[in-house]
Amino acid sequence: MSVVTNVILHMGCLDDEQGEKLLAQVNEFFDNEDRDCMGFVLVDDPSLPEGWYGGTKMLECTLAIGAFNYLDLGDLVEHLRQIKWPRYIQGNVQLMVKEQDHGRFRIIDVA
Repeated sequence: MSVVTNVILHMGCLDDEQGEKLLAQVNEFFDNEDRDCMGFVLVDDPSLPEGWYGGTKMLECTLAIGAFNYLDLGDLVEHLRQIKWPRYIQGNVQLMVKEQDHGRFRIIDVA
């Protein structure tokens, strides 16, 4: 049986290099033997087709997505709050979460 949590992480508006650096810090949460998964992926990751997400424009914000089995959401939020986010995006970092038996996403302000 699975208990899946769907998650979208909004990290403000960052350039590619800064977005990748911050995402690496975010994904340190998953770097241990208890959490054997790859972590979040940026929606504009080079391994994905460019502009795969629809619409007529390219996204102008830094988003990362993931679906996690048995995610300890409290621990993830605590980890995100310990990251030193750049001052100009601190108030913009959000986690959108849809847990297994919930019908919609809720938003958690991280910083």
